[in-house]
Amino acid sequence: MAKGLTLKLKPYLSKKIWGWEKWVLSCHEEGNSIIEEGIYEGRKLSSVLGCGSNFPILNKIIKAEATLSVQVHPNDGYAKRVENANGKTECWYILEAKEGATLVSGIKRGLDKEKLREIIREGKLEDYLERINIKRGDFIYIPAGTVHAIEAGVKLIEVQQNSNITYRLHDWGRGRELHIEKSLDVIDYGDENKAGKISKFDKLETPYFKVEKIIVHNNYMDVVNESFHSYIVTSGEGVIKANNVQMKLKEEETIYISKGTEYILKGNIELIKSSL
Repeated sequence: MAKGLTLKLKPYLSKKIWGWEKWVLSCHEEGNSIIEEGIYEGRKLSSVLGCGSNFPILNKIIKAEATLSVQVHPNDGYAKRVENANGKTECWYILEAKEGATLVSGIKRGLDKEKLREIIREGKLEDYLERINIKRGDFIYIPAGTVHAIEAGVKLIEVQQNSNITYRLHDWGRGRELHIEKSLDVIDYGDENKAGKISKFDKLETPYFKVEKIIVHNNYMDVVNESFHSYIVTSGEGVIKANNVQMKLKEEETIYISKGTEYILKGNIELIKSSL
């Protein structure tokens, strides 16, 4: 993997029937980020890093103009066995939310596979979904096995494992394929994975990635001791300086910084940082 790099990324845009996704840090075969500035301008991130689908995470900005399907993702064990792919644990940082906005995060307690199968057969799943109120700046953890849905009027950052495996339980009558039996196989019925809103969020560490909120007033200095650092700007403007190169940063832009790089962030700017 290439070293000593600071790369500004142009996202892969995926349009959906409910809105859109920008894959802002992606080496996934279904959509690659593109280098926006510098000597690698115009190249796919995966070709510069030489990692392809082995890159550990996939970061997105998602805009929901209508509600997404009610869905669940498998863990690594199930995904590798059944799909020959990674599982999908993810988390969300809310950028925009209409007044009174909610998200689906989990199902009612006391259900098991057979009870939920019968509820779905009767067309009553909507009555058994858990919803949480959200606003800008909220952070929600969605580990594999969590039933969830992003509802209309929300824009968010998603940091997730590098996987595109989604099982739909319910699609609000839109007629797309459902994956009921696979969903029932992978749901966390006992609420053991601690999904939901994290109050006063500043940092989350999972087995798959770390996510941190960084607030810069004037200067913020760091060095990449992990495999990489990546930042998505949530508000404000600034610059990053590394290896005698300076890049401007503004809202919703994404940068990738490779291992061993010392860098300075300057300005009045807030960012979501992801790393391993």
